Amino acid sequence: MAKTGYRVNPIASSLRSGQSSFIAVFVASLQNLHYAAAVQGMIDAFEGTRFGLTFSQAGYAEDIDANRVKAMLPFKPAAVVFSGIVRDEGARTFLKSLDVPVLEMWGEIPEPIDMLVMSPAREGGRQMGEHFAAQDFKRIAYIGHTSSRAQPRIEGFEAALKRHGKQIALLHSAEGTTEMNDGFNVVEAVLEKLPDCDAMMFGTDVMAAGALVKMLNMGISIPGQIALAGYGDLFFAAYTHPTLTSVHTAPYKVGNTAGKLLLERLTTGKVQRHVLQVPLELKIRDSTLRHKSKNRT
Repeated sequence: MAKTGYRVNPIASSLRSGQSSFIAVFVASLQNLHYAAAVQGMIDAFEGTRFGLTFSQAGYAEDIDANRVKAMLPFKPAAVVFSGIVRDEGARTFLKSLDVPVLEMWGEIPEPIDMLVMSPAREGGRQMGEHFAAQDFKRIAYIGHTSSRAQPRIEGFEAALKRHGKQIALLHSAEGTTEMNDGFNVVEAVLEKLPDCDAMMFGTDVMAAGALVKMLNMGISIPGQIALAGYGDLFFAAYTHPTLTSVHTAPYKVGNTAGKLLLERLTTGKVQRHVLQVPLELKIRDSTLRHKSKNRT
């Protein structure tokens, strides 16, 4: 074997034995820092095991149909993982028919395909809405994803505001993978539609950071004239000037928890709970803190 350079082909072995050691992971975008951290958490959970992860940057899970999943089946994956909730009913029905574990991450859904590790976005939106109401912001804009995967967060935000007699004055859609320049460029468009805006909530910290730079360049006082907040509590949020209010979603923990849950299923054939929730926490910082008597978290 050494002389001929022979190496075992794990894919060929799995086809022959029917016992695969690789896991198919469909990732929306590795440019998204939240997904990248979650992927690393999952990789670490499987470190030192016989299982290997194979990644496919397949776009957001709600866009995946049954044909995209079927393309992976000739390799007989031991399990299938999605970085979001699979929305297509045909794909969900097909995945339920497979004789392999299926795991979804991040999103919220009443009944997962098989297993789900979720970050409760509705609760994150609610906490931010309560904070915005406590700060008495009156003309509030929400900028970010408005598609199905973002609806729980928006609904939680809206419900909290409504309890205090407030509402979202402008809902500005920004779909796909967003960068700092998207946040930088969106400020003028938002202010054109809502010139008396006094607070903005962004669906991602990355966009919020871009908007922060733009507003400072425009001479806008933050939070004096306009307050802004992000979502995700990425590593830079505590170091911007002013520091950025955000919701800490623990993406690494989401991925690591998902990896451990899936490993338990693959090694024992069962799990105690099919749905796990990773807690989140509102981090109140200077970018929204007009009333200094309010405690930061």
